[in-house]
Amino acid sequence: MIRALVADDEAPAREELKHLLGEMEGVEVVGEARDGPAAWEAINTLNPDLVFLDIRMPGLTGIELARALSDSETAPRIVFVTAYDQYAVEAFETQALAYI
Repeated sequence: MIRALVADDEAPAREELKHLLGEMEGVEVVGEARDGPAAWEAINTLNPDLVFLDIRMPGLTGIELARALSDSETAPRIVFVTAYDQYAVEAFETQALAYI
């Protein structure tokens, strides 16, 4: 079972992603966050395998969060979920798994 966390500052985006992931066999959404600091706390508390992470969030951007996590041996895999295509190169520099 893949344990996933959804982090996005827009509630409709979080709800839709949680809905889609909930329909996938082998994926369990273990939490969600609405901003960067909440995502940091949830990742450290819940230890998800995979984080669906928005780029632009208040308090701490998805890129900043991914960079901070990249130093950890137990860092989850990151999938950036965003409407901003200009951050793709920077996102992959953080070892992101995907950018959608």
